[in-house]
Amino acid sequence: MPSEALFYVDGQLVVLATLAVSLLLFVTDTLRYDLVAVLVVLVLSATRALDPREAFSGFADPAVVLIASMYVFGLAVQRWGLTELLATRLLGVTGEGVRVGEGSLTLRITLVSGLLSSVLSNTGIVATMIPVLSDAGRKLAVPVSRLLIPLAYGSLLGGLLTVVGTSTNVAIDGKLREAGERGLGLSEFTHLGLILLGVGVLYFLGPGRWLLPKRSERPSLTEHYDVPKFVTEVLVEPGSTLIHRSVSGLPNFEELGLTVVGIVREGGERVLAPGPYNRIRSDDVLIIQGDPDALVTLRDRLGLRQRTSVEVGGTRLQSDDVVLVESVVPAGSPLLDKSLAETSFRDRTGVNVLAISHAGVVQPGKLAERRLEIGDALLLQGHSRDVERLRESRELLVLGELDPPKFGRGAVITLSVLAGVLLSAALGWLPLSVAALGGAVALVLTGCVRAHDAQRAVDYSVLILVGGMLALGTAFEKYGLGGEVAERLLALSGEAQSPRMVLGLLAAGTVLLTQLTTNVTAGVLMTPVALQAASQLGVDDRAFVMAVVAGASLAFMSPVAHQANTMVVGPGDYKFTDFLRVGTPLTLLMIAVVVTVLPWLWPLTPI
Repeated sequence: MPSEALFYVDGQLVVLATLAVSLLLFVTDTLRYDLVAVLVVLVLSATRALDPREAFSGFADPAVVLIASMYVFGLAVQRWGLTELLATRLLGVTGEGVRVGEGSLTLRITLVSGLLSSVLSNTGIVATMIPVLSDAGRKLAVPVSRLLIPLAYGSLLGGLLTVVGTSTNVAIDGKLREAGERGLGLSEFTHLGLILLGVGVLYFLGPGRWLLPKRSERPSLTEHYDVPKFVTEVLVEPGSTLIHRSVSGLPNFEELGLTVVGIVREGGERVLAPGPYNRIRSDDVLIIQGDPDALVTLRDRLGLRQRTSVEVGGTRLQSDDVVLVESVVPAGSPLLDKSLAETSFRDRTGVNVLAISHAGVVQPGKLAERRLEIGDALLLQGHSRDVERLRESRELLVLGELDPPKFGRGAVITLSVLAGVLLSAALGWLPLSVAALGGAVALVLTGCVRAHDAQRAVDYSVLILVGGMLALGTAFEKYGLGGEVAERLLALSGEAQSPRMVLGLLAAGTVLLTQLTTNVTAGVLMTPVALQAASQLGVDDRAFVMAVVAGASLAFMSPVAHQANTMVVGPGDYKFTDFLRVGTPLTLLMIAVVVTVLPWLWPLTPI
């Protein structure tokens, strides 16, 4: 018995230390979230705070299967253009223009993104609608900075409509079932979600719309990305060692991270985005992209003379066939955390990357070696056909003119299978995870999604994060830490220990943890606290659980609080303060609404 008690104390210390370090890593963004989750599992199992079965059980949880299956549905929806089709129709965007004004468009954006995100990944909805809204803003002459924050926030609120709306809901459902509690029903909190989505819509019709940033008319793409700073023109003089060499075999270029993005020949002939087999001629003017220091080094090594009489700009980099376009790295992209060199981006796509912007700041250095992150904005140059192929591959979100897709056979099958999954789960015919997995298999068997594409569509980093955080939640509960945190909340609520006051503290604590870490982490850690707080107060725990569900989706105050926010930073040209200014009042308003309506929707009945 003494050794068991000693181990219990040691186990608590291990869990607390693991929790503290993981939170620090999340806040400082020192390591990737999925790597932190793996380290959590390793530490808990290596120290015997959890046995291996407990530590690894999170990766086999039905929640992980459900999330993976919904990624396949997201791929099918994107492949068959369902989101673009629905979004353009519901938003009133046509090939000729936009049929509504800015106010009505903002209302529709928040509402449509919320409704679509109720059954599909919110990051997938944001990824699909960014190009739609970029096109709509251009046609309506409205800065896109007025449109994309409502899109991101609407998608987050839409996750509160069904249990499949976000991976956080699914993870919380898993923790409830693990604790022996009743899980979350498919549409159990839909009425709460509709109330909060309605509040969000009203917010952006009133004060939220006034707070949205209104950037002045955006400069050209070349000016926005400081292209003249990273692109220069050099003259190939007679006798140069570059003459007769192919573009792919130029000395020092690959070493210095430089790319030939155009050749101007005598008489004004231009060869833009030249292929690897284009050869250099005497008196050619090479338009070269790269780091300024590397450009100076190249000129010194090869004795090239810089052309100062011609300013490098958009007109020198594009033509009838070669275009300059902006793109964004979406969540789930195969380019994430990889460099352009690692993925052979130029060789595969035939498209040049002229500049990369991270969090609104153009990045210096060798672009080919920089690892891409969610929300990074890339300025691309390429032949129209190559850019269109890149748009269809969805490795990047290519912004610009859109042609709404047509409703075809694959779209009908995808919608039918999705409806069947939701119906079978709602009627209790099958567990939701089983129904979703069956639906994903059906999409593959019917040819709506290719098997290898389905495998690539799954964001394994999210699955690892969920599995690792479920293990941390298990340890948190096993060693009674949820009860101890609950006691602290009760102490903060004062002597009266009002359930409504505790409810507010629980919601606020979840919101704060969501801004600092991830919504999955906040949901998994705060669920046992909610259960313990309700138990100690002697009231029904459903309202407390719903406070955690709601709080984990209110990630409005930071561009890095959720991937949906991060993805709109580049296209919207946002700053951190924009999210703080728009998101803080909305967050406080939402907490007040949650505390007000939860006891009404789920009475705090004594048990």
